[in-house]
Amino acid sequence: MKRSLPFIAILMAMARLLMAEEAAAEKMRSLTVRVVDQSGAPIPGANVQRSLWTDAKVPPSADAPTDAEGTVTFQIPAKVHVLRLWASHKGRVPMFANFDVQQMGGDPVPKDYTFTLAEGTPIGGFVHDDIGAPIPGARVEVSIDSREHVMDGQGIAVVNRWLAYGKDSCVTDEHGFWALNNVPAGPDWRIGLRLQHPDHVGDVDWRGTGGAPFSLQQFRDQTAISIMQTGVRLTGTITGPDGRPVPKALVIWGDKPYYNSNVQETFTDESGRYRVPPLMPGPTLLTVVAKGHAPVLKEIQLKATPQVEDVQLQPGKTITFRFVDPAGKPVPRTRVYILGWRGKETLFNWKHSNVPYSQIPDVADDQGVYTWTWAPDDAVEYLFEARKSNWRQTPTYGPGEYKITVDDADGL
Repeated sequence: MKRSLPFIAILMAMARLLMAEEAAAEKMRSLTVRVVDQSGAPIPGANVQRSLWTDAKVPPSADAPTDAEGTVTFQIPAKVHVLRLWASHKGRVPMFANFDVQQMGGDPVPKDYTFTLAEGTPIGGFVHDDIGAPIPGARVEVSIDSREHVMDGQGIAVVNRWLAYGKDSCVTDEHGFWALNNVPAGPDWRIGLRLQHPDHVGDVDWRGTGGAPFSLQQFRDQTAISIMQTGVRLTGTITGPDGRPVPKALVIWGDKPYYNSNVQETFTDESGRYRVPPLMPGPTLLTVVAKGHAPVLKEIQLKATPQVEDVQLQPGKTITFRFVDPAGKPVPRTRVYILGWRGKETLFNWKHSNVPYSQIPDVADDQGVYTWTWAPDDAVEYLFEARKSNWRQTPTYGPGEYKITVDDADGL
């Protein structure tokens, strides 16, 4: 199964960060970010966030409010591959800037940087259920896109795509109404919504309309009515080969759960029971991962009524990789990532902010040996990446023992 280049590039970039050597005392430098309004006056209390791709052992992200002069200063490692900055303030248009060493052809970190935050304009709308009743307490995430929103890597400030996201999402009131006041002025913007509510079907993309997309004017007039379907409840019990409940089993629905920030996973309770949020009727995937048991992948058809899907797990198989160099010496700490299984991407072992850790091993030991004792009995597609090397492979293997020669000339 082939992977698109962006997927591989992102995964390999994450791997390089994870595999970075313990750095000695890293020389740091200061980066001062200033936030001003359109007249150039400082904006105190604006939130500034910075994110780093670096080999230095420093926190990858940090945020802080601006002081009375509208400034905040971060300590930045001497060597940075990518620097990203965000600035926001209530009622103002949030901005974003990206600095990429590959695109800029040199050190991407400026000594100082200034964001100008314009006054925002209001938008709003309503969220109803499928019989027309308002839904209070729905979480509404809002994104914006236009031809001007590009991640050019040159540090040019653009409107931040995420106007209301995560903990900063809008929440509907008792009338199902939500509102936001940080949207840039002008007609050339496209608004996307993502809706979530525990009793209704949430969005896995940014449609958030229950039908055709709304115009910007409908949002400005605050007349847009989004529809959330009641959906189908999926529950069940996960048991082991002996029929006993398996607590803390990871249950995943749908495919590619790491591609968006929506929750597509839950864990079984102490009785082995799981409960999935409402889903739309139709085909879906159900994947179960529990340490010590072979993973299970089921294609199920959800009907219009509550559905029970019990799963009995079986013992797993063992797969072992021995990584050696061309001279036969062990290559320690080689990374082993799962890319796909049975044509799907529901099985994963890499640590990602959008998914819980599956507990499937992801690295060889100091002797270059990787062992997974509860693998499925059929083939899995992997990505191998050697520490301190440009060598990578994307092979497919079933259970068994394999010797893998790590050769820099055999990279992707």
